[in-house]
Amino acid sequence: MQCIVHLIHDKMILPSLSSQAVYVTSTLPYVVLTIFLIRGLTLKGSLDGIKFLFTPDLNELMNPSTWLDAGAQVFYSFSLAFGGLISFSSYNSVHNNCEQDAVIISIINGFTSVYAATVIYSVIGFRATERFDDCLEGNILALLNAFNLPEGNITEGNYKESLQNLNGTFPEIIQSLELKTCDLQTFLSQGVEGTGLAFIVFTEAITKMPVSPLWSILFFIMLFCLGLSTMFGSIEGTVVPLQDLNIFPKRWPKEAITGIVCLVSFIVALIFAQSSGNYWLALFDSFAGSIPLLVIAFCEMIAVVYIYGIDRFNKDIEFMIGHKPNLFWQVTWRFASPLIVLVIFVFYFVTKVSSNVTYIAWNPSSDDFPTLEVLEYPAWIYVIIFILAGIPSLVVPGTAIFKLIQRCCCNKNVYRAEVDTVSAKVQMYATEMS
Repeated sequence: MQCIVHLIHDKMILPSLSSQAVYVTSTLPYVVLTIFLIRGLTLKGSLDGIKFLFTPDLNELMNPSTWLDAGAQVFYSFSLAFGGLISFSSYNSVHNNCEQDAVIISIINGFTSVYAATVIYSVIGFRATERFDDCLEGNILALLNAFNLPEGNITEGNYKESLQNLNGTFPEIIQSLELKTCDLQTFLSQGVEGTGLAFIVFTEAITKMPVSPLWSILFFIMLFCLGLSTMFGSIEGTVVPLQDLNIFPKRWPKEAITGIVCLVSFIVALIFAQSSGNYWLALFDSFAGSIPLLVIAFCEMIAVVYIYGIDRFNKDIEFMIGHKPNLFWQVTWRFASPLIVLVIFVFYFVTKVSSNVTYIAWNPSSDDFPTLEVLEYPAWIYVIIFILAGIPSLVVPGTAIFKLIQRCCCNKNVYRAEVDTVSAKVQMYATEMS
């Protein structure tokens, strides 16, 4: 994966192929999702899954972790606070209509999220219905054998009524059968998060579809394209700042820096390929991509609105697009966005501090294996958590405070006289050529 990202990102295969790769990786998932939606709606139980998706759970809505996960998902889907959008937008024209881009991207992103969720839950509904039917069939067979009833005497339609009658007459026999609890809502809510969604739930449902190899190929091609397109932004958001800050010598070409970044990413990713890789993935997912993103985004908003100044920022936008941002943007930038991010962060922080950090693991010694149990992390894992969440969260405000102290105490000008970045040079060259 990292090799492919490196080759396409730096146009080392074919320039024309590299420029078209983004279009392929961006549009192909929509085609595959549409195919799966059409197929999913023809499956038994798909509508139950879609109904479950759009039915709100008030208990979950009152949980601060739910809102943090939702916020993290928004940051992931928009690539906010990662640096990728900033890096890509720095290559745009000075008078690019960024307001229009923001509205279009928000609409497309929201539609894509709902569309993809509908596709996924139509398949999850089919899987849950299959498990529900298997559960009922097992219980019905146990009842028929226990009471020597003729086949067809108990069906899915009269199962509950028959079970109540038999339980009222022969409670001891019913108890000894240890019948399973068959609840469709429980099956719908099981295993629908994290990697289990893609590699367990969805693939299990695909195996029960006709021509399952074809659906499997399409599904994993879609996952590959999604991962590839996401990594383009992540790599660009890392490489461009490294060049702008002169971390590497200026004579080093961008291809070499990209190769180093991809190599380091590959080495770090090896930890997920170990036998304990799933636990590391859960740890990274819980701490590396949630709290730091909220803190960085909050610092960005405070820096632009209250330090740089919203009036100066409005004039910059007016210079770019020809008119001043309307009241909606003013209220959102000044109050709504910072307040929402701050409230989510505070509630999550209070909730996490008051509880122990846990993870879910299989218990091989359990009598009911396979079963999951909740375990507490060892003490040394808090060091890893601080590296994942603490250091990225403290870098931005820490650097700002350091620069402020350096300017006030040392009377040193910490500002650069001119912007001399990679993207600025590209823009200057494009302006000269035009």
